[in-house]
Amino acid sequence: MASVRTFSEVLDSMAVATWRHMKKTVVDQIFDEIVFYNYLRSKGKIQSYQGGKYIETPLSNAENDTLSWINEQDAVNINDLDPISSAQWDWKYLVASVTRSQIEEQKNRGKMQLINLLKHKMQVTKDTLVKELESKMFSDVDATGKQMEGLQHLIADDKVGTVGSINASTYTWWQNQAIDYHGTAEYGNSGSSGGFGVAHTSGPDRGIVAMRTMIDSCSKSLGNAKPDLILTDKATYRLYNASIDDKLRIVTQKVGDMSFQTLTFEGLPILHTDTCPTSPQGSRMYFIDCDHVTMFYDPGMFFDMTEWKPVPNQLKRAAQIVTACNMITTMRRSSGVIYDIY
Repeated sequence: MASVRTFSEVLDSMAVATWRHMKKTVVDQIFDEIVFYNYLRSKGKIQSYQGGKYIETPLSNAENDTLSWINEQDAVNINDLDPISSAQWDWKYLVASVTRSQIEEQKNRGKMQLINLLKHKMQVTKDTLVKELESKMFSDVDATGKQMEGLQHLIADDKVGTVGSINASTYTWWQNQAIDYHGTAEYGNSGSSGGFGVAHTSGPDRGIVAMRTMIDSCSKSLGNAKPDLILTDKATYRLYNASIDDKLRIVTQKVGDMSFQTLTFEGLPILHTDTCPTSPQGSRMYFIDCDHVTMFYDPGMFFDMTEWKPVPNQLKRAAQIVTACNMITTMRRSSGVIYDIY
């Protein structure tokens, strides 16, 4: 004889089915509607990575320092290559709990009431997950080391730090590019009126010169590595918009999979987002080589709901929605940041 499921088991199944239906909406909202993730996705840089203790990635900028020109009397350099040829990244785990109580179930006993209650809880969780992943896109290393590594860590103001288990102070080829706009005399030092729209000695305004300098610095990497996207806050985007003349005003209608109007600079689309971090001295502008930035996720733990479990000593049951992911880079020196723009 088939066993009869309890009321709680029926609700468990209903909740899991509801979340499975919403999961695609969560993924689409994160990777389609958040402009930077959408751009990465369009370049095939949102990738699955199956399990493992670490995410291990080969580096794109290791160099052979034994290269030399010789004559017949010279000894050949046979020093070992730099042993660092890959970076290691810890998995980062994002979890959100969904709970329900027997008292809620008693008060919402009708079928449609229960469905609506579950949908509401799932919707709140979905919105919270989307907001969290958008905000952590720019995160720095947190004190606990638990959060996803974001752009403030991968493309750091000070250029150094330990990124992917490699100390950039020791291995200078692992440093990104950076310009302290406020602290550099030719842009905006000593309390002078810097910022976009102020003339530079070389002709264009100071902001334009800083942007050109950054692109030049990032483009000195091996091969053809260079930025293909500029990401900043809305205020800096508007300052740039106000400062450019008609010859520089280039408008494109497609970035990644999205069609909309945006400004470009020397062929690079400039996207703005409300979550781009600022400092007391000003804003930031990231120049990102997206060919060497990837968001990895484990397909076996990708916005998946666990089984429902009773909460000890309470009339409640809880389930978790769990994601294993991290954002990494395989080349830092082809990306950069202009910080403290004002």
